[in-house]
Amino acid sequence: MTLERELLKALAAGASSKELRTLAKLTSTADMDAVSGVLADALQVRQHLDDLVERERNLVQLAESVRELAGLDAVDSVLLSIVSRSRRLLMADVAYFLSFDQDTSMANMMVSEGILSDAFANLRVPPNEGISGLIAASRKPSWTADYMADARYLHNDVIDSATREEGLHAILGVPVLRSGRVVGLLLAADRRPHDFLPQDVELLFSLAQHAGVLIENATVHQAGLQTVERLEEAVQSLRSSEAATANIMDFQDRLFAVLMTNGSLKDLARLVQESLGGTSIVGDDDGRVLARAGSSDAPVNKEFGWTIERIGIDASPLGFVAHLDDSPLVPAAAAEQRQILGRAATVAALMISKLEADLTTVRERAVELITELLSNPQSEQAPVLQSGLPMDIDALGTVLVAQASDKSPLLRSAQQRADRGGGLAATFRDAVLLWVPSQDPREAARKMAEALSDSIGAPVTVGGAQVPNGPSTLAPAATEAMHTMRALIALGHVGRGAQGSDVAPFPTIMANSSPDELEAFVRSSLGELLDYDSSHGTDLVSTLDQVYAEGSNATSAADALFVHINTVHQRLSRMDQITGESWRDVDVAMRRQLALKIRALMDQPMGRPAVINSPSTAKGKAS
Repeated sequence: MTLERELLKALAAGASSKELRTLAKLTSTADMDAVSGVLADALQVRQHLDDLVERERNLVQLAESVRELAGLDAVDSVLLSIVSRSRRLLMADVAYFLSFDQDTSMANMMVSEGILSDAFANLRVPPNEGISGLIAASRKPSWTADYMADARYLHNDVIDSATREEGLHAILGVPVLRSGRVVGLLLAADRRPHDFLPQDVELLFSLAQHAGVLIENATVHQAGLQTVERLEEAVQSLRSSEAATANIMDFQDRLFAVLMTNGSLKDLARLVQESLGGTSIVGDDDGRVLARAGSSDAPVNKEFGWTIERIGIDASPLGFVAHLDDSPLVPAAAAEQRQILGRAATVAALMISKLEADLTTVRERAVELITELLSNPQSEQAPVLQSGLPMDIDALGTVLVAQASDKSPLLRSAQQRADRGGGLAATFRDAVLLWVPSQDPREAARKMAEALSDSIGAPVTVGGAQVPNGPSTLAPAATEAMHTMRALIALGHVGRGAQGSDVAPFPTIMANSSPDELEAFVRSSLGELLDYDSSHGTDLVSTLDQVYAEGSNATSAADALFVHINTVHQRLSRMDQITGESWRDVDVAMRRQLALKIRALMDQPMGRPAVINSPSTAKGKAS
């Protein structure tokens, strides 16, 4: 029809709805119903194009708002405020902030207050040099009453010259950490020698934490900006594609809302489920489910019908977003599902990387705290390290020491158990230490041995001990747990857990012996009697054990064994004849009692052995 061609030309030229109606009126035809139908179709296409233009305009405005929030000037202003506040609160002559370059390990002066000399105002600190270099390398606070006279620091001519020109003596500095990395250094200094108080260190450390949060927020804003740009490109592609649907556009808008309001992974899973129906899951790279929306509990595997979109940043896998529909999808719906899951995975990558960065920071702080308490139980630095942890340290009542043939997977699994249970984990000599909120070391050790063995697919032996009086008693409790763990291995109870009383009264002796050495000791002390009982069907060893249990009183032993006293004397005499040693001899009695105790512990059950699954089964990774 001529009218259809004219309307199509007008649409291609960007004609408005009013212009389309005018064009239809000018077209002469006898069939007015046909004209009305063609005009209605043209107006509907015009309206759809107008809607897409309006969506694009709103998206650009949102992106511009994000760029305003991520401005660097705000970061500089707040850093200057933190430096100024540090100087006032510590009543210091000067305060300054140095940025830290991860690639070169150089620290550069960024913001300062009270500095008078150009040399110090433009200070650049090489790796490991000066107090700033030491703080960056150790990631711990450091302070000195008189820097120039302090031999702990690696001095160089440039730094020393600038320090002398500025006239500084007492200096206190702390690292600014975020996501486990040093991003800067915050320092305060005076032009006179004096000592700093612990509260000065804690105050400056708290201010440094605020600076770290600010820098991290700037990074998150930048990541959000990049995500907005990627989603803008996706919207542009959607405008030009006939396969775009209103559901995807609506999902796009709501996805922005989740990202811009710091929503959770549960919010993301719920959004996917509301858009696609069925069940949606967000999981980590180990296959653990982090968030779920929907009723299906089917294993996350393509064989069960799941559609899985991997989550990653710069080729580093972080997890997956998965969806299971209630019924088979037609091709068009499957394409829509893929687009929604792809966009959800982009946002989930930002969320998971932020969560993992926070978790890494907690784990690193836990290692620092445990190391500090084990080396110095009364450390003044420990309360500062505790302040950065999200749990109540005084509630951690049990310490566990675990060992397996391969420490790397054991440490990863222990850290995951500690994260979920509100505890801490770190390496301890050739084993792994867990500090957990439990008041029953025996039960905690047994359960942890079973859980870790199942997780890594190999036997894990665990010793437990109570931490009776808070962090200051962690070191002796850890040593006790280590001895218990080694005693279990020596007794042949590999893959099980126990506390010290389960291997009493000689855990330290047994902890330093191998299973073969313990077996040899038992044989050297009781071997002749054991062999005689085995070949003659007698009960000499059990009789000897009962006599010693009754304090070498043969009469009491006879009563306990329900035999005549003469029978006990005859058995004791037979033992002396077989071994050539008197059972009454003090040294002989002591050696035989220890051998009897070790033999009983080797035969004593320590809870059921752990059921070992293969690592892949234990993880349950999505495939």
